Amino acid sequence: MKLPLLSGLIGCYFYNLVNRTVLNNVWFFKNVFITTCLLFSFNHFLFAAVENERDLNLPQQQLSSLNSNTALIWFNDKGPKPVVKKLFTLAKDMGLSEQKSIMLAMTDSTSLSDLDRHYSQLLINILNQPTVKGSTKNLLSLEQLQQASDRQQLPILLANMLPEHKQVILLREKIRQYQQLEAYVWPSITQMDFRLGQRNTDIAKLRWMLTQLEDIPPKESNGYRDAIYDPIISNGIKHFQSRHGLDVSGELDKQTLQALNMPPSHRIAQMRQALYRWFELPAQLPFNYIWVNIPSYQLHVMENEASIMSMRVIVGKPDTPTPPMQTQLTLLTVNPTWTPPASIVYGELLPKNSQSPGYLASHGFELRKHSAGHSSVLPIGNIPRQQVVSLLKEYQLVQQPGTNNSLGKYRFSIPNDEAIFLHDTPAKSLFSHSQRALSHGCVRLENARGLVNYLLGRHINQPAFSIDNAIQQKRPKSFSLSKPLPVLMTYLTTWIDGKGVLQFRPDIYQLNSDVL
Repeated sequence: MKLPLLSGLIGCYFYNLVNRTVLNNVWFFKNVFITTCLLFSFNHFLFAAVENERDLNLPQQQLSSLNSNTALIWFNDKGPKPVVKKLFTLAKDMGLSEQKSIMLAMTDSTSLSDLDRHYSQLLINILNQPTVKGSTKNLLSLEQLQQASDRQQLPILLANMLPEHKQVILLREKIRQYQQLEAYVWPSITQMDFRLGQRNTDIAKLRWMLTQLEDIPPKESNGYRDAIYDPIISNGIKHFQSRHGLDVSGELDKQTLQALNMPPSHRIAQMRQALYRWFELPAQLPFNYIWVNIPSYQLHVMENEASIMSMRVIVGKPDTPTPPMQTQLTLLTVNPTWTPPASIVYGELLPKNSQSPGYLASHGFELRKHSAGHSSVLPIGNIPRQQVVSLLKEYQLVQQPGTNNSLGKYRFSIPNDEAIFLHDTPAKSLFSHSQRALSHGCVRLENARGLVNYLLGRHINQPAFSIDNAIQQKRPKSFSLSKPLPVLMTYLTTWIDGKGVLQFRPDIYQLNSDVL
């Protein structure tokens, strides 16, 4: 194991020698050589055994102890099973350094049963990491592992536990890429206004950062020109802002600087958190489904892991969050009514009606009571405000279909225990906001009619004019889907988009704080 350590130091020396011109006396060059060499060499030394299959071979004394009566999960009569290397690679990607496990495999005195249990606990620890505050969900147990091994089904179990979705594969690749950036002392940029043609050592630092993060294409370094502010840097800042969900201005504002100064180690932690959440999803994703990712404020219609339709959405505010869930779209309602929950009735609608008498009536609300299969309606316009409160003990406040209806023209029902659904909205201007955590929990769609048209072509056995006729009638009409369409609502603050670009978004509900 001395050779990888020596090769790491030599490689590090030449790497920094070549990059000295690139950095061009940037402030941190004086200490980057020593720090980079130590980190690079230690990391190279630590995982050399994982990357070299020969290092996974057991000493002869341990091999001789294997027999048909040994109930081991990770070993057979030839030594470690092929899945062991996959386990070590996963541990590295997920940040669980297993130098100890690898070294244990090379000592004659180590008990194979202890080593086997150690490997099992490693996988259990990886899969059972908490993904949200207070989470106690366990995806895997030692008993499950042992049963799968006894039945010769360990590869099948691992395939189900560790799905190789496209996003999982791409995120693991990005983690390895960012692990290379950890070798650097990540610089910090202070807030200042740059102008085209200006030369400053901080500009060289900024160019280097944007290049390493792939917001600027790499090019041959020029010590003098690298420190000049040009359109390439301005466009790089815009690209960086876009993939972090920030206002795209090309300026180094406070939010941009905060994101830019974030060290690669923190970004790796975010990517690992996303992987943990993918591990909780089905091993086999449906061919066709709706994917709503809450932190990105986006809905995608997915077919064969590719987005064929996308739109902006509005999700719940931090105090009324939209919950992640796995459900199905079962029903489309045209011209829906809206029955607001008590929290909205008493917290918002009644105060508005008190401040602006007639507000409820002008926005299409009425009082309804259902009893013994009959429905009675009280027009709210002629009822004193004080009496409305007392009538709510027997009646419900219901908003009729119309231009003011909060659900717009379409509601998409997705069965769940928290009264969450997808719907249209009359407040279209809100979709221009970059931060769209604005609702009471339900998901508002920018292009609800576009989703309706998609369903008509595949999931609703009705001609398009039937929807238009229903809208003209101005009363609720429902259309059942011929086959429920799966819906995944996820909370992923990082992912890879369709162009292969790594995206990050703020942790709007602070669900990552216990893990990162």
